[in-house]
Amino acid sequence: MILNKVDGQDYVSLIVAGARSLANDVDRINALNVFPVPDGDTGTNMKMTIEGGASQGLGNKETNLGAISKNIARSMVLSARGNSGVITSQFFKGLSIGFEGKENVDVKGFAEAMLEGTKKSYSVVQIPTEGTILTVMREAGEAAYKALTDSMTLPEYLKIYLEAAKVSLEHTPELLAVLKEAGVIDSGGAGFCLIIEGMLKASLGEEVLSSKDSNISVVDNSGFNADSELTWGYCTEFILQLQNSKVDIPNFDLKIIQDYLKTIGNSIVSFKDEDLVKVHVHTFDPGLVLTEMRKYGEFITIKIENMNVQHTENNEIIASSQEVEEKPLEHKKYASVAVANGEGLVRSFKEMGVDEVVTGGQTMNTSTEDFLNAFHKIDAEYILVFPNNGNIVMAAKQAQENYDKAKVYVIPTKTIAEGYSAVSMLNYEIDDIDEIVKTEIEVVKNVSTLEVTYSIRDTEINGIKIKKGDYICIYNGDLIASDKDRVTAVKKSLKKISDFSDKQVMTILCGQDVKIEECDSIREFAETLNSYIEVYPLKGNQDIYSYIIGIE
Repeated sequence: MILNKVDGQDYVSLIVAGARSLANDVDRINALNVFPVPDGDTGTNMKMTIEGGASQGLGNKETNLGAISKNIARSMVLSARGNSGVITSQFFKGLSIGFEGKENVDVKGFAEAMLEGTKKSYSVVQIPTEGTILTVMREAGEAAYKALTDSMTLPEYLKIYLEAAKVSLEHTPELLAVLKEAGVIDSGGAGFCLIIEGMLKASLGEEVLSSKDSNISVVDNSGFNADSELTWGYCTEFILQLQNSKVDIPNFDLKIIQDYLKTIGNSIVSFKDEDLVKVHVHTFDPGLVLTEMRKYGEFITIKIENMNVQHTENNEIIASSQEVEEKPLEHKKYASVAVANGEGLVRSFKEMGVDEVVTGGQTMNTSTEDFLNAFHKIDAEYILVFPNNGNIVMAAKQAQENYDKAKVYVIPTKTIAEGYSAVSMLNYEIDDIDEIVKTEIEVVKNVSTLEVTYSIRDTEINGIKIKKGDYICIYNGDLIASDKDRVTAVKKSLKKISDFSDKQVMTILCGQDVKIEECDSIREFAETLNSYIEVYPLKGNQDIYSYIIGIE
């Protein structure tokens, strides 16, 4: 059936189709990387973001467009990963603002909401860059709205929108020099086009089928049979819609739920977002939990999994042991959260006093919800956040805006090297949050980062010819050296750093594939270029990047 009006269920079908369309081609989007490095994750970030919204819509029978689009947008915001994921979540949040209070909309109302989506997306980027997903959204929206007529159907509108989006996408290299030099189009814009393509198909009544990249999984219960004993309990997660008929929503204290959960389970993570409460708990009696929660509202989603099955599938205990009694959170004035990938890096950040280390990095960007979960594990007046990746900063800031139990400050560390240096210099004895933040930002400004990985394709960047498999060195975001031999590539790059002789400290974070002898040879070479520099090797065990080197 061709759509002329869109209600809540129609909107769900559009979102689900958009999510599946993106998932079906996610590898191609990931490959659209400016640098030929194996950390392309734009497609994955956008996929996980929109799938968060699609999961919220599936099974929800709500027909009111304003209501269901708000819930979908909320889930996307929480699921948002990476810059493109955050921008995508804000686009659909903008749509929900356009749909607010409406049972359904006609094509003009839908088009106006799409413009609102673009406006909202631009609002979360401090300095918008043209030639990105933002440009594709804006130019497509403007062109389609300009062509809008009173008799136009939704498929006709979306077809014009998609055609304009593709034209804009092909033009992105002309607006962004790094795209043109790399010979690629903007990956975020390409992912957005796939979402619109899926929505167009759904508006025509066509079904978009899931591919191998769909987020649908089959549970293997072979590890739990008729003679098994439940030893780990149930991982229970749900979103509870608070009800005005049951509680005073604006003044509802989440501690009521938290105190009850402590009597019946552990590994508790819970937070309140306006009139919704999201809960994660491990318990042997999920039925009692669900019954108690209905005193306060009704469920939007529920997920209950046998942790014995989880344990068997993964060959490891997911989350924490049921036998460990959770201790009350220690209240403190200052606390910190950092993102890291690699057991060595995680251990180092914990040893330096970081309260919560969130797993994430190059290939799996931390989501807004991951940050919120970390915040809820801390009882502090002030929380400092170190994203340690330029593609995670926006998600951290989005979490900051959605958390009100403490004052959260995001220190914009864009690399692990920046984060490591910043945390090592963190001094709470100053006892002035503004001064602490100011000092940390100054520390970050003085850190330069050299990242070493391998190329996944033949290319030429900055006049440097690169073959697939060559090692490449990226210094402060610029590719400066390449060689078939990793140590030679690093030595080339150090020689190219014009002020290296003025540097005082060099921290070498060694990856999974690096032996200590190789790291020593780099240290010795650095000391020949600068006899005064202090070199600190550290086994970070990070993947993707053989070396992440902080120079200050």
